[in-house]
Amino acid sequence: MKRAERCLGACLLLLALLSPAAAWAQGWQAEWERTLAAARQEASVIVCIPADRLRREFLLRQWQEDYPGITLSLSTVSGSSFVPGVVTERAAGKYLWDVFESGPGSGISAAKAGLLDPLLPELILPEVRDPAVWGGWEDAFYDADKKYVLGLASVILSPYYDARAIAPEKAAKGGLALLLDPAYRGRIAWFDPRIEGPGSVYLALFDKVLGAAGLKRLVTEQEVVFFANRTEIANAVVRGKAAIGISGSAKADFQEFAQAGVALDIRHIGNRPETAWRGADGTTLAIFNRRPHPNAARLFVNWIMTERIGALMARAQTYDSRRADVPPLDPDLAAIPGLAYVDAQREENAAVIRRWMAEIKRLRPQ
Repeated sequence: MKRAERCLGACLLLLALLSPAAAWAQGWQAEWERTLAAARQEASVIVCIPADRLRREFLLRQWQEDYPGITLSLSTVSGSSFVPGVVTERAAGKYLWDVFESGPGSGISAAKAGLLDPLLPELILPEVRDPAVWGGWEDAFYDADKKYVLGLASVILSPYYDARAIAPEKAAKGGLALLLDPAYRGRIAWFDPRIEGPGSVYLALFDKVLGAAGLKRLVTEQEVVFFANRTEIANAVVRGKAAIGISGSAKADFQEFAQAGVALDIRHIGNRPETAWRGADGTTLAIFNRRPHPNAARLFVNWIMTERIGALMARAQTYDSRRADVPPLDPDLAAIPGLAYVDAQREENAAVIRRWMAEIKRLRPQ
């Protein structure tokens, strides 16, 4: 009898110890079901994204497959004019946006303008709430407050070059000094660094590695051609008009050419801190306050942060997920553990980038 009582007591103790975890598990599952049901009632979610065809196609296709009863409406963020536009809308009593999924610069501006809610309270699924998966919240968030703008991708980017025009050995030896080589004067295509976008983020890296004098030489002496979009840069490289591109990922920029069977040998200069910067590209996530579809927005941010969607998006857009459980697509273009990179898109680098944007506008007004 005593033995049975002891066993019963042990079982009750174990149950007491496990019950908080069990209650928590039941709690998040119930919360998830409530959110999903309410999102289906709202039947719509409005998300702003950058001008990226591959991302648009993936999100529309995958969301429709996963949540066919909820319409995903995607609108393009128009760079630095987006946040002032939202502020103007709200002054007129219009609250039109649910989720922000674009570049850190606009996301940080939205946070400063008081347009966003903290993201962590919106997370329900255990796999997206785990900070270890994201390298810790301190590293994952790009805003100074570390609570509004989260990076979904871990992108290592350097200028890329046409290996048919520049020997890889020369590129490896020269590093970013290649940009100042007179042999490539007039043959460098740069996504216009005077505007917010994939070209201006390089300014923090160039400022550190080339220095002020080197960066001014690049702008004033190398006859760099500024372009308004990545497709034009890729076209210039493919046609031999440019040997070096300063833009986004070569895999993304040249994907259509590769799929069309065009023979290419485009390579990034390198993935070390002296040749590349680290960031989230145009893939940061935030959630608007006073949003029209609160539950559908919550569903979307949890969905896009899962391991499954992270892996699918990485393959669709050819960039690495920030999630530690999603393997890098190309280890040669992944961050090297233990090395300190210029994380160019963080808020602390914004002042450097803005200063150089203004200076380049002065040096190259046209």
